[in-house]
Amino acid sequence: MTDICPSVSVLILARNESENLAVLLPDIRQVLGDAGISFEILVVDAASPDGTAATARRQGAAVIQQERAGYANALRQGLAACRGDSILTLDADMSHRPSFMLDLLAERDRAAIVIASRYVAGGAADMPLSRRVLSRFLNALFRGFLWIDILDMSSGFRLYNRLVVQSLAPRGDHFDVLPEIVAMALAGGHRVVEVPFHYHPRDAGVSKARAIAFSPSYARTLGRCWRSRLAWRSAGASPPRHQRPR
Repeated sequence: MTDICPSVSVLILARNESENLAVLLPDIRQVLGDAGISFEILVVDAASPDGTAATARRQGAAVIQQERAGYANALRQGLAACRGDSILTLDADMSHRPSFMLDLLAERDRAAIVIASRYVAGGAADMPLSRRVLSRFLNALFRGFLWIDILDMSSGFRLYNRLVVQSLAPRGDHFDVLPEIVAMALAGGHRVVEVPFHYHPRDAGVSKARAIAFSPSYARTLGRCWRSRLAWRSAGASPPRHQRPR
């Protein structure tokens, strides 16, 4: 890293993703470099035995060793370490194509959070039916209970305003931290934008998503967000700002 703060921090959480990172990181560098965007790449490594950290360093990324287990802890640790004006989070498994980063960056002046959305008009998701149904159900549950008109709160492919996201203190344990961040940002009066995105299956390795196993954590997070939203509505606050793609 240099002493000059970059425009964009690219944050990747990884465990046993050496094979994918060897392809993904050069692609990220090419896309952002060709666009003339200054950037840094940070990889939070969960003690991977397959050489993930070495591959990331070889490709010029800064490596952060995950201190506490769990997706949410890795995300919090990574977000805190980012220095860019914007933070771009994407998966290490090539399911999030680097070329789409420019679509998210094109919207960064419009919102504190820009979500690559599988479920708005024009979006798509190539994944097993069981996983698609579960994902839709979880999003509908959070959307209905929290009065939030965001269709894909579970997408991890996002662009954050660094100052906004670093001011939040989400308490989720696993992937439930993703809808929690959206709910907290909206409650704070920040705008959230969804842009249509085509989700592709991972190129190599094994998926780390285990929504059913994490259901107690989802339930706790939903209850915590619901109580906060109830207090917000009782106080007569202005409605949260969100926006679908133009």
